[in-house]
Amino acid sequence: MQNNSKYKIAAAYAEAWFGAAEEKNSEDEVFADVKLIRESLKNDAALWKKMISLRASAQLIDEVAKKAKLSEISKNALKLMTENGYLNLLEQIADNFVHLFYKKKGIIEVSVDTAVALSATQDKQLRKVLQDKLHKEVELIYHIKPEVLGGLAVRFNSFLIDDTIAHKLKKFEKLMTEN
Repeated sequence: MQNNSKYKIAAAYAEAWFGAAEEKNSEDEVFADVKLIRESLKNDAALWKKMISLRASAQLIDEVAKKAKLSEISKNALKLMTENGYLNLLEQIADNFVHLFYKKKGIIEVSVDTAVALSATQDKQLRKVLQDKLHKEVELIYHIKPEVLGGLAVRFNSFLIDDTIAHKLKKFEKLMTEN
């Protein structure tokens, strides 16, 4: 399956899942499910791979949903993905769901690359600065990347603010080689 069709399928399933949540005014509850599923995908990747490779059954999905206390909407979405052979796209589907949720709530996703995790105070300060500048609530998604050496690279919408030491060194290197 080509990446383009995978993207379209993931987007369609996310829209259907989100639409089902909207119909029941359960967006927040289902969003909590999706966050839990995303965390599980990250922490229990082997379990999900096994479920995908074994072609998980509706019964297994019922058991997982019950154990994780997922909503009926999320359980049904997982069953549909399983029945149609798209459980392998769950990560992309969940990511698309999150994007839809944030868009509906007027929240801007901000990706932050940093060499080390920020302290709670630094996180709070960054969040406040961004919310003041963007006039919207922000959701910060941190990526710890030692190669940035220091500083931050902040991405949102189509904007990039790269204030990393690695970026500054590259600019300095380019400046030195031009002369």
